[in-house]
Amino acid sequence: MERPYDPEPSIRRFLAGTPPILGLAAVEEGARLTAQAGIGALHAKAIDLTELIVALHDAWLAPLGFALASPRDPARRGSHVSLRHADAWRITRALVERADVIPDFRGPDSVRLGVAPLYTRHADVWDAMDRLRGLVERGEHTSVDSRPGRVT
Repeated sequence: MERPYDPEPSIRRFLAGTPPILGLAAVEEGARLTAQAGIGALHAKAIDLTELIVALHDAWLAPLGFALASPRDPARRGSHVSLRHADAWRITRALVERADVIPDFRGPDSVRLGVAPLYTRHADVWDAMDRLRGLVERGEHTSVDSRPGRVT
């Protein structure tokens, strides 16, 4: 090379270099599986999964103080559903720490649940929503540290 390596002093230094071969192999396999499943089928399954979240929200979570923050129209929703609750931050933390459910917190008051239709099953959505309902019914989220933390 004609000159010594002089990396950027910031995070930009990680933009240079050859991607790891194992990572590239995983991308290739993921693209193959996605193509095999078909975008239409994945889109249809994402709608089914988010419709299940909305239905379980209406039946189980609305009585517990949750409100649907995402559009009811699946054409406007994508594969995420946001649920508003006054204690969303602690609920999100409790889901991660105590229920093995990984949602996102969206300030100021939303728990966001995303589905990946390639590998998320209807049973996975049912179980996650049941765990969410149970921890709120039991008040488990109230014992979680309420101080702001890292973005989830």
